[in-house]
Amino acid sequence: MDLPQATRDGLTQARSSIPAAIARIKESESRIDGKLPGFVEKKYWTLAREELRGQVGTLRFDINAVAESLGKDGKKALLGKKAEFLKAADTLDFAIRKKDPVKAAAALAATRSTLDAAIAALG
Repeated sequence: MDLPQATRDGLTQARSSIPAAIARIKESESRIDGKLPGFVEKKYWTLAREELRGQVGTLRFDINAVAESLGKDGKKALLGKKAEFLKAADTLDFAIRKKDPVKAAAALAATRSTLDAAIAALG
């Protein structure tokens, strides 16, 4: 109980391993690219929403961890790309909540492209 809460939860260890964070980012990308289109296409709205929200949470944490390891310019560029991705993911989440397949498909394409741009900025 003498350890800080972040250490007990494993957050400190997760932030300190940049290769592991990058591996989790790639895994989240593969899940967004692999599972999410099928869920949207088949109109499995609940599964799509849960998958998207889970991966966005992971990506938010891991991109922040990688950004902290970069220099000032790299960090600023990566966080800007992350903000674009989160905005696109929010639009996709809204389309999924409204159960709109046309808007969801368009938002999914935007989400995937902004995620690819963020991953390219990892360095």
